[in-house]
Amino acid sequence: MTNTGTTKVRLSPPPPELMRLINPVVRRVLTTRSLGSRIRRQGMVEFTGRRTGRTLRVPVCLHHVGDETLIFTERPWRHNLAGGAPVTVTHRGQIRHGRAMLVDAAPEQVGAAMRAAMDDGASPFELGLKVTRGYDPTADDLAVIARSIIRVDFED
Repeated sequence: MTNTGTTKVRLSPPPPELMRLINPVVRRVLTTRSLGSRIRRQGMVEFTGRRTGRTLRVPVCLHHVGDETLIFTERPWRHNLAGGAPVTVTHRGQIRHGRAMLVDAAPEQVGAAMRAAMDDGASPFELGLKVTRGYDPTADDLAVIARSIIRVDFED
């Protein structure tokens, strides 16, 4: 885990082993219209692996910041979206097609976008963060632990 100087905010993504156990259940829930439509931020991104050619279906948290749909992650699968790639997104029971791109953003931009996502109601957990109880991280705090941004542009 990466810490800030104060340890009030740190990265805390779930362990990969846990995700391998939980993701199959999450995928099923997200693709069930009656259940998936009730989940505000969770979605599933489907794309083709650039080296293997396999279809990957990854549960993610989708954040609407301004007029953009963003995903914050440091997981290795993000590199499949460098340069942009076609994606299918299942969100709230609806399937949409578009293009996702791993954005080359400065830490300050990532921190500001994460802060905007929190202002929109995203919890630290949804951003893969651990925050000291009662502490409200600033954009500067978040920039210190900045991660990658994936921008999703929908066709429709």
